[in-house]
Amino acid sequence: MRKRFLIALAMTTFVVGGSAAAAPSAPKNTSPPTISGKAQQGETLTAAPGTWSGIEPITFTYQWRSCNANGASCANISGATKKAYVLGSADVDNTLRVRVRASNTTGSAAAVSAPTPVVASAKSISLDRNRSIAVYGRTVLLTGSVRNGQAGESVIITEHRFPAVGGVETHAVASVKTAADGSFSLRVRPFVRTVYTATAGAAKSNAVPVRMRPLVRLKHLGPNRFLVRALAARSLVGKWGALQRWSVRRQAWVGVRIFFFRSAVQGIAPTVTSRAVFRTRLAVRIRVVIPRSQTRPGYIAGFSNSVRG
Repeated sequence: MRKRFLIALAMTTFVVGGSAAAAPSAPKNTSPPTISGKAQQGETLTAAPGTWSGIEPITFTYQWRSCNANGASCANISGATKKAYVLGSADVDNTLRVRVRASNTTGSAAAVSAPTPVVASAKSISLDRNRSIAVYGRTVLLTGSVRNGQAGESVIITEHRFPAVGGVETHAVASVKTAADGSFSLRVRPFVRTVYTATAGAAKSNAVPVRMRPLVRLKHLGPNRFLVRALAARSLVGKWGALQRWSVRRQAWVGVRIFFFRSAVQGIAPTVTSRAVFRTRLAVRIRVVIPRSQTRPGYIAGFSNSVRG
């Protein structure tokens, strides 16, 4: 009888011991959650749950929290319960933490990440030029600055031509690098009226327009004979220009007569040189003007150098 009792006791102990060893456990955090991504307005932060022990499967939920610059005084951000979070203007100058709750069939537990760096305001780009009106063939200096960017960051300069030249309306001119202070510069040579923009990642600058004049040159060929050449990306054949003389009495240019462009020569694309020859007996300073009504689309009025008649 005693022998049967001992055997039964041993069997009971084995079952209980085996059940205790296999008892399911609730989640327990062994490595805290982490946050990846750039702490800057407009950027996306992504949470990782960290490492957890406990019976599988374990599911995770997320709650993003806004904290002060020291990572304290945190409060839940309403609706921010996904793994990824896009930083907005309200997050600037604050830090963020993410609280991860792990759950299984036995229970749940929560762990909180370390704070992010202080969130910076969004990256922005400004763009400017040294002249708003350029003469065909001359360069324009573009200058700009990337705010909240990094030294050596790539900035793409794009030109938008009005009208298109050679079938190309929008063209990426170049990619330049920012200096340590975020500044950058580039010399460009527009062909027609052009609007420039700069981009760095998702940030885009203001639009900078440059208007164009044809390059007009006046040359004295001989007694009373003059040559006019107009360089542009369009032929001016059939268009007219105006001859002007300088009036000492009025201290102004005075119109004398008109002349027509009769021929054009194709140069290095897209340059076209339009030509006109006229005669005059004026013994004073003269110049020629191509009014806007006689230029092609993409150009405003052009003025030549002055010569002695």
